[in-house]
Amino acid sequence: MMWNRITGSALKALVLTLGFYSGVEMIATLAHPMPVGASTEAPAAKPPDDPRKAQIKAIDQQIRALREQYEAQAAPLQAQLKTLREKLDAELKSLQEQREVLVEQGEPAGLKALNEEEAAQLTALANQERAEIEKIRQRFSEERKSIQQAFQQRRHNLESGKSGIKD
Repeated sequence: MMWNRITGSALKALVLTLGFYSGVEMIATLAHPMPVGASTEAPAAKPPDDPRKAQIKAIDQQIRALREQYEAQAAPLQAQLKTLREKLDAELKSLQEQREVLVEQGEPAGLKALNEEEAAQLTALANQERAEIEKIRQRFSEERKSIQQAFQQRRHNLESGKSGIKD
């Protein structure tokens, strides 16, 4: 009941205010009629030409020209750098592999066996880790599907009028 009283009062105040403003506007229109076709907006005064606009436009053109010049001169250099990087990376990789082979050949047999055993155990551990992660992902995927199916069934029950929730 309280809500209806407040809403009714607010509605009355709104209607009264709108009526008042409409009446004021009507009186103003009657007192000062506008000619037919006249605009209610003031004509936009054209600002005087600002000499800075021409300077800004000239600077923008200079910036654009310098950027184009930079790109034109940088493109061939970037292509040369890419070619050089590819060539040297291939040579570096080959040299690093040769170095690694020489280092391994110079290691004592016991150290070499120890390093190989470590590498094998780390590889096995990495494989086990990947397998465990995949099992966990699969488990969560199945749980996700189960939850989605349960909620889909509950939605279906609500739509058909059978509420699955007990009061």
